This record gives sequence, structure tokens and C-alpha cells, in this order.
Amino acid sequence: MVYDLVFLLYALVYLPYLLLTKRGYKGYCMRFGLFSPAVKGQIKAKDNIWIHAVSVGEVMVIDGFIDQLRKNYPACQIIATVTTKTGYELARERLKDRALVIPSPIDFSFVAGAFVSLIAPKMYIVVETEIWPNLYRQLYLKKVSLGVINGRISDASFGRYKAIRFLLKGILNQVSVWCMQSQKDADRIMELGAEASRVVVTGNVKFDDLPKDLDSPVSSLGKDEVWWVAGSTHPGEEEIVLDVYDKIIKDDPRWRLVIVPRHVDRSAQIKELVTRRGFKDVIVIDTIGQLRSLYSKASLVFVGKSLCVGGGHNIIEPASLGKAVIIGPKVENFRDIVACFKEGKAIVQVEDAHGFEAAVRDLCADAAKREALGVAARKVIAANQGATKRSLEHLATCMDSRFRGNDNV
Repeated sequence: MVYDLVFLLYALVYLPYLLLTKRGYKGYCMRFGLFSPAVKGQIKAKDNIWIHAVSVGEVMVIDGFIDQLRKNYPACQIIATVTTKTGYELARERLKDRALVIPSPIDFSFVAGAFVSLIAPKMYIVVETEIWPNLYRQLYLKKVSLGVINGRISDASFGRYKAIRFLLKGILNQVSVWCMQSQKDADRIMELGAEASRVVVTGNVKFDDLPKDLDSPVSSLGKDEVWWVAGSTHPGEEEIVLDVYDKIIKDDPRWRLVIVPRHVDRSAQIKELVTRRGFKDVIVIDTIGQLRSLYSKASLVFVGKSLCVGGGHNIIEPASLGKAVIIGPKVENFRDIVACFKEGKAIVQVEDAHGFEAAVRDLCADAAKREALGVAARKVIAANQGATKRSLEHLATCMDSRFRGNDNV
């Protein structure tokens, strides 16, 4: 009851912001449990496995994972819930033939209860440690097994969770199995109150989710062009990238820069910056879901949210394609992944903008170094695969035996 009241106060502030920033989307009313008869019919058509991905990054994680769920549980329909606008749009595009995609519930107890009653899942799977107290309680009361895959606890989240640890223990132990990315993540969730018997280290599913569809939204390379793709950039990083690119093309005009902002609603602002700086050969992407295909054409990749804002983004995508990858120092959300690549000498990490310029200029001038980084990156990928299989094995122990389907889970 207290949590509902706190959440209501939050919603009263957040909903006007949502309207002003146009972050809502078609079908958003479903977040409040308002479903059309047609959608209700689709949901009730089969037994369901419910998997939740909050945003774009988590949608990319479940892309390949859903294929394995469908294979192992052929009698079940997959219901995928997504929270953010960009994540929802990407999920609707990528998963349309493999899962029923709907918005995730607002975490009021009556809304969570309505979702659980309607979907009646045989299991609920959440990606990367999203904790929803009312939803978890409703699932627990209905005796629905709840599993976490690709679980992680970032430095920032750990600090916040520790402050409310006395409230978390009961919630955390409503989860049947915690499949965590690393031992550090496992230790942290146990320190917050999860029982050790429920926690396993399975690795990072992202190592298994290799690119499939590589159709590019941009025309093919010119005869002598080489591409530098700056992916998932955040405010401040585009300026740094453009400063360096200005110097690169004076040394070697074959290079062409492609900027893919993390939030596409910033693309107009970035295009204006590019025009103001006088660049005519810089491409700014204004659609979602294209980054993998662009990485496939790159000779050099910078992965953003690592120079300015902090936190980092997924470096596995370009690495799996054998690309030379540069990142900044602020990658705390991907510390274990970055550590794997640094140990394998498969990535270049810089400390600041000055080091970034030096590293980019060095790699742009040396194709052999770029090639060596790409080869090393693929070796790191191969050595860390298998988290999907391990996670599915642990989830299967919680699944009703009538729905296991495939004995090789």
C-alpha cells in the first residue's frame, strides 16, 4: 500500500513529463491494463511465457534468447513486455513474428494483478535485474516461477539498493533463480538479500547474441571510402568525435564518419551541429535498430556513453564482427565485459579526449593494428559464449514439467 502511494506520487510528476517530451507511444494505455478485446484474445490463445525487457539494450539481449525459448517450449506463446518508447518500437519490429509484444505494466498493485491474471504465465523472465515489487508479489501469489537472466548490479544501482536493503530481502527471494553475469554481480545480489541457493553465475547472454541481419540503411561504401562509426553517442561526445574527424580527413580524406546517437530524437540537433561545423561527408542516423548493420561496414568503431556521460554501452556487437573498437574510461555498467576484452588485448580504452584523439589517429593510419584488434576481439567472443544455454538449463528447473517440451534444455 505504501509503495503504491509512493509510486502514485512519482506517476503524477512523470506523466506530464511524458506528455511534454512525447515519450508515450501507440498502445501506451496498455501499461494501465487497458487491453482491446483483440489483444486479450491473442494473449489468451495459448499458454504463455512472459519475458520483460525494459529498453533497447535488453530487447537486443532477448532477440536470440526468444528463439531458444520457442525451440525449447514449442507449446507456449512468448509474451514480450517493453517499457521505453524506443525499446517498444524496436521490439515490435524485430520480434513481430516470434513474440506478442506489449507495453510493460505500470507497477501499481491492481495493474500488475490484472496483467498476471490475463497473461497467466507459466514463467516470468526479466532481463538484467529490473525489480518491480508489486509485479513480483502478484506473480509470487499466483505461484508463477520468476527468473532473472543476464543479471547485473551496476555500481550506481548497488549504492541505491543498499540504502533500502532492509526492504529488498523479501522481494528478492520471490525470484526463483538469479542468473547473473559475473561473480561480482552474484555477490552483490546476495549481499542485498537474495538466498545463495537461488543465485548462479551463467555469464553474459550478449556474447551469444551475434549479429544476423546486416542490411544497411546507408548506401554502400564508395570505391575508396573507409568508415568510422561512432555508435550510441551521448551529448558532448559528438563534438569530440567531430573535432578528431576534422583532423583525420586532412591526413586521409578516404575516411567517412557515421554518427549513430543513442537517442534518435537528438539526431536533428546533431545534424545541425554537423552542418554548422561545415562537414558535408558526415552521416547522422535518425532511425533505430540499424547499428549492427552499420558496424558491419566499419573499419573503426567508437562506442559511446564512455567519454562524457558515463556508464558505457555494449561493445560485443562490433567486436563480434571483428572490428577495431575504441572506448572511453566511463564504462562502469560493462566493467566485466570490458575487462575480458582488455585481458585479450582486443580493445583500445582511453582516459580522456586527448588520448581519444591519439588513439583514433593511430588506428586510422594503421590497418594492420585494426586487423589485429578485430582478430583478438573474435577470440574473446568465442571464449565467452554459452550463457544462453546455461541460463535456459537453470530456468528449466523452475518450469512446470508439462511445458518443458525439449529434454535438451
